[in-house]
Formats: sequence, structure tokens, C-alpha cells
Amino acid sequence: MRTKLLYVFCLLKVAILLLAANSFCDDVATLKRIAKAEQDVSYVGLRLRTYSSARGARTMEEIVIHKTVKDSYSKVESVVGEQRSINEENNNERRRGDRNGDRNDRRRPREFRWERQRSQISQKQIKFIAQNYELERRHWGEKIAGHETDLLIINPKHAGRPTKHIYFARKNGVILRVEDLDAAGVLRRMFVYTRISFEPEAVKKKWESFREKIKLEPWHPRPTISLADAEKILKKKPIQPQYLPPGFQLQSMHKRQFGGNHVQLKYTDGLLDFSIFETTDKIKRREDRNRGETVIQIGGVSVRKNQRGPTYTYGWSSAGINFFVLCEIPAPEIEEVIESIIRKTGQK
Repeated sequence: MRTKLLYVFCLLKVAILLLAANSFCDDVATLKRIAKAEQDVSYVGLRLRTYSSARGARTMEEIVIHKTVKDSYSKVESVVGEQRSINEENNNERRRGDRNGDRNDRRRPREFRWERQRSQISQKQIKFIAQNYELERRHWGEKIAGHETDLLIINPKHAGRPTKHIYFARKNGVILRVEDLDAAGVLRRMFVYTRISFEPEAVKKKWESFREKIKLEPWHPRPTISLADAEKILKKKPIQPQYLPPGFQLQSMHKRQFGGNHVQLKYTDGLLDFSIFETTDKIKRREDRNRGETVIQIGGVSVRKNQRGPTYTYGWSSAGINFFVLCEIPAPEIEEVIESIIRKTGQK
């Protein structure tokens, strides 16, 4: 009798595991469908976009024209609302008459230009997301911009990672709303379409009317380079970290040119990225870009650190290489990455 009960229990456990695996495969298939919709479906619409930072929160109305992945642009129509944090208000008081404040004011008109749209979910991201995040598809009872909608929730498997909610059109998989929440569950960025049309004729007419105003950018996917290419650029092997935060992998390497020849090592977990830039060229530092910078000690090396909202930057020199790190992951984790690089350069 006991053997029979044990046998039944094992069968139930196997059945539950199979159902869970099938459900996960279905949810990954949903993510693939959403990514493919960006390639296959054209649309034009209006959306509200909100983002939060240390400076406060801003909400803007944007017009979006998505003809193809290569021809996808958006433009701010109006600023709906802007709430500045208390710290930012205090900072503004201290910066009255400051030239940098004037420079920021001159930059504001740029928001009202047509800008190329980035993909929300690319086919390359799916593998990393599936490894490091739990996916759950839900039926959503409300319509968005008049379209029946489903919800895909992307929850992290590792602590300190973001959560993403994707609301997509049930009929064609196009994203209608996105909510990006940080590790504490605080909404950082979101957008939602208030109007959207998938009619080919409507998209064609809008594209023709906008085309003269849009400064079309040539589609040049950033080429990747090999480890051998990187070694030729630096005239030595690029330094890769000995430690990576849970879930992160080297996704690609690129050659970048800004103030010298840099090798960019891009790491990702699917939703979060961080990049390490390395160059053996001499770097000229502009003092007006170093405000708010602090110098900390990591592994016995002086490292320049700056923070703007959730974004951290670090810079230092070691073993004849100038390093620059750009990331949105928690400071303790990225500083452990930096320490592992410094240890490695000390071993050479």
C-alpha cells in the first residue's frame, strides 16, 4: 500500500513538473511572438510616456510611426506634466545663473525632433531573459486603445533585478503598454498608447506626410568584433572581469570611437546591461562633465564614480589601459566587478 502511494505521488510530481515546463515554453513563445511583431507589423499612434529619475518625473505625449524595424521613429508632441524632486529644486536654486543650466535649456528643443525608435524586445534578448527571469502570461480584461490585450510579466530570478510588464495586442502581438519597475517595485519608466492604427493605408499616408520632416538615419547595426580584433585595437588583450553578477554574460564586443579607439565589452542578463570600455589611447577629460564626481578606492586604485539617477559611471586607469564602466546595476555589484578587473590587471 505504501509503495502504491509513493508511486502515485511520484506520478503527480512528474505531471506538475511537465505542466510547469509546458507553461514556461508557452510564455517564451509569447515573448518570441512579441519580438516578431516588431518585425512584421506596421503601425502609427499616439502614446503617453513617463519616466522617473533623481531629478523628478516627466510625462510626454509622443507620436510614433513604425513602418519597419529599420524605419521606426517617434517625436514628442507636448510635455504633459513635470514634477521635480525636492533635491532637484534645491539644486536649481544653487545653479541659478550657471552656464550648465543655460546649456540644459538649449538642449530641450531636441526632445521635439524625430528620433529613431529602439526595439523593446529583440530576438537576441530572449535567450538571456528566459535564463534569468520567470515569464507569466495573463489574460487582461481591459482594452488598451480599443484593442483586446494580454499581459506578460517578466519577474527576476535574482535579487536586485528589475521587473517588466508588457501589455500586448492579443490579435497581433504589438506592445501597447510597458511598465519598467526597479528592484524595489518602484515604477521607473512606462508608456501606453492612447491611439494606434495598424491599417496599412493609414501608416503609408502618415509616413509620406512625415518623411520630409524626419531626418532618416542610415540603418547600420553596430558590427561586433572578435577577441583577436579587440587585441589589435588595444595592442594587448582586453581585460575581462573575473567576477560577474548572477545571470550576466558577455553578449558582444564592439569598436567605439569617441576621443580614441575603445573596445566595448557589453554584458547582459536580458533586461539589464552594463558596458566596460577599454582604451590605450590618451583620454582628455572635460571638467564641465565631472560635476558630482567622487573618488573612491577599489582594490587599492583610485576610481572616479558618478551617479545620475539609476545610472552609475566609473573610470580609472590600470596596467596601461583606461577603463570606463556604464551601468544601471546596484553599486556594490558593479564595484565587485571593477575590483575583479583591478585584481586581474595586477596579475599581469
